Amino acid sequence: MCQPLTKAIETGRAGSEDRERKRWAMLEADIGHFVEGGYVTEDLLKQLKPAKFEHWELRSRKPRPSLRVFGRFAMPDVFVGTHVVRRDELGGMWSARFEQEKLVCEEIWAEAGLPSAPFTDAPHFRYERYITDNARQRIAVPS
Repeated sequence: MCQPLTKAIETGRAGSEDRERKRWAMLEADIGHFVEGGYVTEDLLKQLKPAKFEHWELRSRKPRPSLRVFGRFAMPDVFVGTHVVRRDELGGMWSARFEQEKLVCEEIWAEAGLPSAPFTDAPHFRYERYITDNARQRIAVPS
């Protein structure tokens, strides 16, 4: 995690309202699910479009309003969260605020001294190349 994300989690955990503390506890649980090797789909970790810019979001959907952790992959299975934003503050996909947060992600990534080019699976951008174990882009029932 980059410093802005760590600080936001610490602040949220220390909040005065029980509902707010629960929201941040759920975010930590969602992050823990990924870190501990739980089954991952794009319901939890989704690559944002266009894929060539390597922006991802970890989606902590409950309770509402949900939280979105922006970040990138430094290498396969190593997702680095840069910062977190409440989903209701982002507007729709492709909104100016959503696009701005992608740029903030790049700035924080660079400030943290991470590789100038994040890990990429260009030109294919296959989900299973980023999360190599226990992951599938979409839940599928075997035929």
